[in-house]
Amino acid sequence: MAEAAPIPTVPAAVSEKRYRRRVFAWSWYDWANHAYVTTTASTFFPPYFIAIAAPAFLAAGKAAGDRTAAAASRDAASNVFAFTVSLALFAAALLAPLIGTYADITGRRKRILILVTGAGGVLASMMFTLTTGRWVLGLVLYFLTQVCINIALGLNSSLLPHVARPDDLDRASSLGYAMGYVGGGLLLAFNAALYFFSGRLGLPPGLAPRIAFLTVGLWWIAFTAPLLFAVPEPPATPLEGGGGKPLRDAVVRLRRTLGDLRRYRELFTMLVAYWFYMEGVGAIILLATAYGAALGLDTGVLIGMLLLTQFVAFPYALIYGHIPDASHRWRGAYVAMVLWTGATLPLLGWYAHARPGLGLARAFALIGADQALGVLFAMTLGRRLFAPLAAKLDAKRAVIMGLIIYTVVPLWGFVLRTPAEFFMLGWMVGAVQGGTQALSRSIYAELSPRAKSGEFFGIYGLFEKFSGILGPLLYGLVGELTGNPRDSVVSIAVFFVAGIWVLSRVDVPRGARAAREEETHIEAAPEAD
Repeated sequence: MAEAAPIPTVPAAVSEKRYRRRVFAWSWYDWANHAYVTTTASTFFPPYFIAIAAPAFLAAGKAAGDRTAAAASRDAASNVFAFTVSLALFAAALLAPLIGTYADITGRRKRILILVTGAGGVLASMMFTLTTGRWVLGLVLYFLTQVCINIALGLNSSLLPHVARPDDLDRASSLGYAMGYVGGGLLLAFNAALYFFSGRLGLPPGLAPRIAFLTVGLWWIAFTAPLLFAVPEPPATPLEGGGGKPLRDAVVRLRRTLGDLRRYRELFTMLVAYWFYMEGVGAIILLATAYGAALGLDTGVLIGMLLLTQFVAFPYALIYGHIPDASHRWRGAYVAMVLWTGATLPLLGWYAHARPGLGLARAFALIGADQALGVLFAMTLGRRLFAPLAAKLDAKRAVIMGLIIYTVVPLWGFVLRTPAEFFMLGWMVGAVQGGTQALSRSIYAELSPRAKSGEFFGIYGLFEKFSGILGPLLYGLVGELTGNPRDSVVSIAVFFVAGIWVLSRVDVPRGARAAREEETHIEAAPEAD
């Protein structure tokens, strides 16, 4: 499997200032694309779709005022939405590896990313046209934008090993996720304010979510500029002996790689683990507001919870980026803070569950007090108490720690019934969501040959997209069989348990050595010719 081009190198020779500027410019793409994930996919579109589609699913002869019939129509619309999510991710899963391999061969990783971003941004803004009764168009636009965003995410991730040094992958990947949460959170905050104050602003009902869809597309395109101008295009790695037809060569190389995955045993095991636990993560991200809407929670509560999650995830994603760093003197404190949050917030949730009348102001006061005590504990006793554990936490073990906390989320969701609990649950999700995904990306980058980053991150995207199919599908099927969304959400826990078990079996150092050997083989190929 020798290649005809030299391996792209990580920018180790550039000045430290220029290097950090390049990493920062790359991280801006997460700022850009996360607006779609937070504002459209996670917050406004699911409940808005249910609102404009539910009348079409109302049982014949039933009035909208019939509470039982209205609830059934909302459940039906929620299930149709879940199935559409699965179909969109399936399409992206099939396209991503081929597009990534084509990008490697042609040296157009960044250019294709810009093209897909432009298409996705335009389609996302077209959702402004959605009104009651146009739910079919809504599903079509949502399907296409989901395909675009997922292909774009894979291409952007494929640039990571070309932008960041090997010893800086964890920090760079975590910076990207942290930037994503801030950027996505800021736009979500603007659109949430517009939604909450739409009456005072004189906006017609339903216009605020449509304005949100419009701003997402513009934001996504505009903040791609730093990557466009500051991140260089990695060189092409053409297929040795190829026929000069990039698309055909891409199919040939992809077929060879998929047939030879056994050579990358640790990488393949990592992919399987990632597939399992991202089933759970993806289902929670994509279906959280749909689940809350099915429980009858107010849209304002759903928006507020997701907005909260974005800003909580920012500092915790940065924390996760430093946990695997053996030279960082605050590792013990970081681990203590993560474990404190994972242990104490469910206790607060139990307290809120027993008091249905607990107001949101008091709930936030409890959360704030809990986190303040957590910081005090982490910086004093916790820093020393958890130092031995922190010393053992490489990137893989840090991800497992986050997944154990994540497993509590669907179990908690089964008994959740109050807005106060929903916000507490959202805070805990924010504490582990960005960090586990960021470190998963850096682990995979370490296990992948840089010369084939587009191809291998395309395969990563394939597993990621397939991992987004079974979760929503299981959610929808269980909901159809039981008629209870609580049963749907608790079923997601099985994916976290399976993911933890498989990930524990990945030998990262051995997999990294295999990737470097492949790079050496590719680098020596021209000389052998």
